[in-house]
Amino acid sequence: MDSSKFFALLKAAEYGSLTRAAEELGYTQAGLTHMMNRLEKEIGITLLQRTKSGVNLTPDAEKLFPLIKSFSEQGLELEKAIRNLTKNNDTVIRIASYTSIANHWLPVIIKNFHHDFPDVNLEIRSGNFEEISRLVSGGEADLGFTSKQEIMHGDWIPLRDDPLYAVLPPDYRVETENVHVSIFDSKEFFMPTYGFDYDIMNTLKRNNVKPDLIRSAVDDATIVSMVSNGLGFSILPKLVLEGMVGSFVAKPVEPHSSRELGILIKSKNTLSPMAHKFISYCKQEIK
Repeated sequence: MDSSKFFALLKAAEYGSLTRAAEELGYTQAGLTHMMNRLEKEIGITLLQRTKSGVNLTPDAEKLFPLIKSFSEQGLELEKAIRNLTKNNDTVIRIASYTSIANHWLPVIIKNFHHDFPDVNLEIRSGNFEEISRLVSGGEADLGFTSKQEIMHGDWIPLRDDPLYAVLPPDYRVETENVHVSIFDSKEFFMPTYGFDYDIMNTLKRNNVKPDLIRSAVDDATIVSMVSNGLGFSILPKLVLEGMVGSFVAKPVEPHSSRELGILIKSKNTLSPMAHKFISYCKQEIK
């Protein structure tokens, strides 16, 4: 079990508000709600009572409170001890990244970087925006390769815009070069793994488009397969679609929409010199 989830639970109970707890921890309110729902599903117990005035612990959670508090504190102590061991170690760069960036950008960047700095080790973890943001804000990752969001805590280094593409079944005929987002209205629509929906939902909302959302916990390749078999529609970033296999049709959405990809860091002032060097390699390669 992840102690950080229980720490977030305690913060929500302390403030009596998911919104305030999210602000304190560097999450979005939707992201923290999603985390609490997953925690309750994972352990099979309802932990928070939702009311109009806020949230509080359920009777079952109250019974578990001393153990939850102890587990959370021990998890924080462990993370602190690990950070202390590596704080002055400039031979390790910890990276959290979208899978698409890890697949398409990082291999070449790492190859070039290792050529010049063979003694530096790189630890890479993949995740969605919420997970990457948590790892960076908690000091568990030095660099977070993600997309820019309205609510971000830390310093942001932009790299490149990544256009969004309509992903259509093979028999859906479109004569134009671009596809207007209005075609998704009331259509069965596969929403990618939690995290991408920030970029995609913003595009749909801006154009007042309301598809029949099918939220999925499957990977992007599976969504492409579903669309290829005529089971619905989707929108995915261009970088995600590179190398995808299927009989789908992919066209840029109209009005033009994109996500800004870059690097999230806790602070430029505390980043190690070697991590700064790695960022310069990223800028050079992506440029």
